[in-house]
Amino acid sequence: MTVVKICGLTNLDDALFAAQQGAELLGFIFAPVSKRYITPKEAQPIVQAIHQQTQARCIGVFVVTDEVDAVQINQACQISGVDAAQVVGENLDNIVPLLQKPAYITIRPSSTVEAQLEATIYERLENPPYLPTLQLDAFHPDLYGGTGQTATLEIAKAVAQQTQRLMLSGGLTAENVAEYVTAIRPFAVDVASGTEAKPRYKDPEKVKRFIQAAKSVQ
Repeated sequence: MTVVKICGLTNLDDALFAAQQGAELLGFIFAPVSKRYITPKEAQPIVQAIHQQTQARCIGVFVVTDEVDAVQINQACQISGVDAAQVVGENLDNIVPLLQKPAYITIRPSSTVEAQLEATIYERLENPPYLPTLQLDAFHPDLYGGTGQTATLEIAKAVAQQTQRLMLSGGLTAENVAEYVTAIRPFAVDVASGTEAKPRYKDPEKVKRFIQAAKSVQ
């Protein structure tokens, strides 16, 4: 059954509801560039409650730039108490090996050839089995996720064929996720905007329907 990650969480009610509906992974975005940004300190009591009350795993999401290094990511993970890190951006080859938590990389290829090359380079095969080994998001020249766009089926299928546990993200909703799961057969799917009432706040009905749809494919 497809693993579901509900991302862009900023409050305990939304996080608990997602976990109670069957989401195995919950994402907290520790990147100030995101409109769904939450500080590690703000996330800490939410993560603690999730660990105490559910079986869901918590993921810290990081955008790596020249101003962000492994020390900062490790500190954020320690403060917040998340179980793993999701990283996207630049210089990942040098940063990821220095992280103290399990981590997987998000790729945003603009072509099938680029997708296959990046999948070969960035797949993290040593990750624990509850995590993807690689995440695929839609290409955007300026934004690192949260675009509402989806990678083409051609690119997604190419990555899925050579990736042990692929997480698919970008533009997924309750209305289209079953179609993508059927076509690509990813290990996991990841959604933020597709389950929101507005940025930072989830729509419970959208969350429930998304999780049900993603897990309905046999």
